[in-house]
Amino acid sequence: MQIQPELHVNASIYSNSFPRFDRPKVIGYIGLHNLKFCKTLRDKKVCFDLNLHLDKVKRKPVDRDVKLDDLLHFLLTQEHRLNFPIQKTINDAPIHCYRGLMTCVACTPYENTEPWKIVTILHKGNIYLCARDTDEKKHRNRNMSEKDKQFTSWGFKFEQFMTSDHPEANPNPDVPVDETEEFSLVLTTKLNNHKIIYGAEMDAIRCDKVVVPSPPSNDADPQTVLEYLCDKEFIELKTNRHIENNKQEINFRRYKCKKWWCQSFLVGVDTILCGFRNDKGIVEELKVFTVKELSKQSKKYWSGNVCFNFLDTFFTYVKRCLIRRVKQKYGEKALQNLHNLPLVSLLFEWNPEAHVQVNEAYTYEDDPILPELFIKNYGSRELI
Repeated sequence: MQIQPELHVNASIYSNSFPRFDRPKVIGYIGLHNLKFCKTLRDKKVCFDLNLHLDKVKRKPVDRDVKLDDLLHFLLTQEHRLNFPIQKTINDAPIHCYRGLMTCVACTPYENTEPWKIVTILHKGNIYLCARDTDEKKHRNRNMSEKDKQFTSWGFKFEQFMTSDHPEANPNPDVPVDETEEFSLVLTTKLNNHKIIYGAEMDAIRCDKVVVPSPPSNDADPQTVLEYLCDKEFIELKTNRHIENNKQEINFRRYKCKKWWCQSFLVGVDTILCGFRNDKGIVEELKVFTVKELSKQSKKYWSGNVCFNFLDTFFTYVKRCLIRRVKQKYGEKALQNLHNLPLVSLLFEWNPEAHVQVNEAYTYEDDPILPELFIKNYGSRELI
């Protein structure tokens, strides 16, 4: 029996008015010691050599598979403080994921090359979404050329040229980059009727408009740190090759701007600073973009309405598929007893020029996402 009809992806279906999307609220953080600050945020000419100490860079392992580990550890250690209500229906179940997954899904109606796979788990009234590498992506990662690695490292090096560890300090690019250093926020929002709890790696806090005090220490009380972070303005840092002709301009608007807009809008970031470089890795110009500006200047190529309406529809589709799976396996009454239901999982797959489908041959045990410690301990409070 088919779990649910396929989900159509055609952009024309999703061109309704923009769905309700609440301003994201910061509820936590991961890696406070890696928090960065940016003092220079204006259009200007520069000369940054992104190859500086490239031979000493510490890269992320190619086969590193983080799944949802950092987010799950945060949820487990902060469960008492967060005190999320226990939901009794799948439609009310909060969705947990990373921003990157939402960006990927939201851009799907305009994607024509990159397939995706997403594992969905229902456990104790919560839904977890975890992106998995396709075979094509695994192959690409294993066979990255030195040039590909260089392009990736250039992005990290640009961040080092622009940011520092303290609000009043100057950047110090004269040291090798450690690409494993990450600072993330944990945020919550609502997209129409879907409550979402998600982690997002953040580049830097803006320090050019107001005086920004030093952050609390790493061992400070979480509430103290949250109060510090909540009123700060974060920015995104990007690099791009110089745009020299109309075709490059069109590609920039059609592809880069769409992804940058989605990434930023999902976390309430209003400003993006881009370093435009030449083919040798020398950044020669800084340019500031507002997120609203990206959307307006690219409207002939993509629409934020389509992106977020599709994301909303995908979440609804996920919930409907889970409802049908629970009914099939455990009967209608089980939908009223989610907290005691065994773990339920599905795999959603999409390929360009196709529909989103549920893979019925998928087996969770072959690729478990939730650690046993998390399964055993998270959400164990008794229902009131």
